[in-house]
Amino acid sequence: MKVQEIYDIIDRDVPFSSAESWDNCGILAGDPMQETGKVLLALDITVPVIEEAHRLGIPLIISHHPVIFHPLKSVYSSSPVGLLLRYGISAICTHTPFDMAPKGMNKGLFDKLSAPLGLTGGEPLEDMGEGRCIGKIYDLAVPLYPKDIAARCKAALGCTSLRYTDSGRLVRRAAISSGSGGSFISMAAQRADALISGDFKHDSFIDALNMGFPIFDCGHYHTEIIFIELMRDILSPCGIEVYASKESTDPAAYEI
Repeated sequence: MKVQEIYDIIDRDVPFSSAESWDNCGILAGDPMQETGKVLLALDITVPVIEEAHRLGIPLIISHHPVIFHPLKSVYSSSPVGLLLRYGISAICTHTPFDMAPKGMNKGLFDKLSAPLGLTGGEPLEDMGEGRCIGKIYDLAVPLYPKDIAARCKAALGCTSLRYTDSGRLVRRAAISSGSGGSFISMAAQRADALISGDFKHDSFIDALNMGFPIFDCGHYHTEIIFIELMRDILSPCGIEVYASKESTDPAAYEI
């Protein structure tokens, strides 16, 4: 298949036209007419991931995060974009369209957290129309204290560590959004008892503490590495070989 044909297949379930105005996604490097029988899936297109694709002879990487986000003023051969061009590897990046798609991050997080937290229902946290949304709000079958939610999220998502604010009160409704959820605290607090996400800054914790609103920082990586298995499902009808990158790992090291 050509890179463009694979892009078109993804576009059916993850419409790239739905991208946020500030986002950069789609075919960001390479040749749309390049033919390939296999793809490598990764959360981020890093130098180790590109070297892995080159070593395996895979001419297309599909990632969640954009390999080009801010405008480039220079491209060196040792940089990710430079390596892609040097090795003749194309890149498709999905980002915000995948965050909002019904078969995207919301589905993945529900699949991971549904049983551990007893999630039911599911209304949009921020409704983007046409079945797309940024995050969802779920009812808990049995109310849980923040400490119990933290322990269950940590185990279900495989978090190395997990930070949270503890209101000491039972949580009956939880908003869940992948990646970075700091901008959703006020919105979530209007209709839910807690927000499960990642990448909260210090001031987000201060705001949540002052509001008596539990937030759970499960990490950007751990709430979005599910991209790989979700994209594998989307590509399964293609008849191409799909590889999960072994180099798509948490970029942070921890001393606990």
